[in-house]
Formats: sequence, structure tokens, C-alpha cells
Amino acid sequence: MKARIVIVIIMFLGGCASWPDDGQGGLAEKYQKYPLADEQYDENFTQPEDVVKSEFEHLVLKLELLKSQDIKACMPAQLLKAQIYENRIRRLIAGQMWEDAEHDLLIHYHGLNQLTNHFDTVRKVTDCASTTNEQPASFSIKKQIAQLLNSDNQFAFNAFEITPKYAVRVAQAADLAKQLGSISILLVGHTDAVGDSGSNYELALKRADTVKHWLGVYGVPQQNITTLTQGSLQSYSDAAETESTRHSDRRVEAIILDANTQGLESNKAKALMNWTKIIQSKKE
Repeated sequence: MKARIVIVIIMFLGGCASWPDDGQGGLAEKYQKYPLADEQYDENFTQPEDVVKSEFEHLVLKLELLKSQDIKACMPAQLLKAQIYENRIRRLIAGQMWEDAEHDLLIHYHGLNQLTNHFDTVRKVTDCASTTNEQPASFSIKKQIAQLLNSDNQFAFNAFEITPKYAVRVAQAADLAKQLGSISILLVGHTDAVGDSGSNYELALKRADTVKHWLGVYGVPQQNITTLTQGSLQSYSDAAETESTRHSDRRVEAIILDANTQGLESNKAKALMNWTKIIQSKKE
């Protein structure tokens, strides 16, 4: 028995002696402020400033949509709480306190999701909210969705898997799309001019299908999304071909379809659909 006690004491002392000196590691040094796992610490509190700003703008838009749906009539206290938290994050960003802002963004993100779910339930049960202001807000949301889906840095060379940066934009777009009563999205795949036209048609369609897949994973109904391909026929810009312009050509163009809109996007979508029908008939 005494031998066992001696062994335990030796092991305890050995463990203490091997503990790193101050500034050389130790769990308390890394997690005393944010008790998170390694990967959470790296992802959530070392984000670039533009990512923090982008996510904040996304959450501002989500709250604006809730306000346009008259959440104040149903849940005024919860709306005030969300607005106070939004202003808090805005002050942190203005003060360039990026880690604190990212920490509060996580809390605000989950809070808005919970608020959205509660509001949907309350509205269905009580019909407390009017929808008179919802249409103008929906137009603004659709415009933001198009901007997110048409952002740059979407695909690598000869690849149809989306880049991590674009994955964030797709997730944000889906998050907004789910809050709309209805939305119809046309995704047109493109490639750069490298390679033969047949392979580029196929690659471009795979890119469009990949974006459709991820929008579906994030909750957008698949029947609301149509995919087309233009391969390498249409370049992103009229500038001379460079590595930079070729990189921009590797993209999926997103067009938000609206039966009540007679603007440029609607006309462009009709032209694309007619063009696709001609290509398909020639292949057949």
C-alpha cells in the first residue's frame, strides 16, 4: 500500500514539473477568456476584418427583414433586445475590437435564428403581424442574395467544388432566401477559355449544380432553383485575357427570377433559357 502511495506522489510531482512555463503554453493561457476548442478558437477569433464586417452586414439585413414583417407588433421586447445587441456589435467594429465583435456576432447569429423561429410560430398562431411592408423589403433581400451569389473567388482552375470563401457567401444567401415567402433562382455555369468547348460545357454545368446542391443543403427548396450552362462562351469582362480575368470567368452567375419584374435580369433570363433550348436541340 505504501509503495502505491509513493508511486502516485512521484507521478504527481513529475506532472507538475513538466507543466510549461508562463508564456510557453498551458490551457489557462489560451482559454482563460474564451473557453473553446482549438478549431473553434482559430476559426472564430482570428477571422479577417472583412469577414467580420460582411457577417455583420448579413445579420443587419436579417433583422431588417424581420422588422419589415412587422415583428414589432408581435415581439417588441425581443426586437429591442436584438437591436441593442446589433448596436453593441456596431460599436465594437467601429472601435476595431475584432475578436470581441466576432464573439458577439456568434451570439447574435444564434439569437436571430431563434427569434426568427419564434416569430414564425407566433405569427401562425395569432396573426399578430401585418405584411404591408414585406414586398419592398423582399426586393432588397433578393438583390442582396444576387450580390452574394455573384461574388468573386468561386472556383479553382478545372474544379467544380466551391472555394471556402464562396461557401460562406452561399450560406449567407441561403439564410436570406429561406426567410422569403417565395424565390426562384437561375444559376448559369461558366468556365474560362482554357480547354475544349465540350468539357467546358460539362464543367460549367457541374459548377451550377454544385451551387444548387449547397443552397439545398442550407435549406433552399431545390424546385426553386434552375441550372444552365454556357461553358466558356461568355467571358466575365471585356478586358484582355489574363490570369486574373480567367479566374473571374470560373463562376456561376445567379439571376433572381421574379414574375412581377420586367427589368434587365428578367429579360436576360428569358434569353438564356431560349439559348439553352437551341443548344439542347442541336445536341439531340
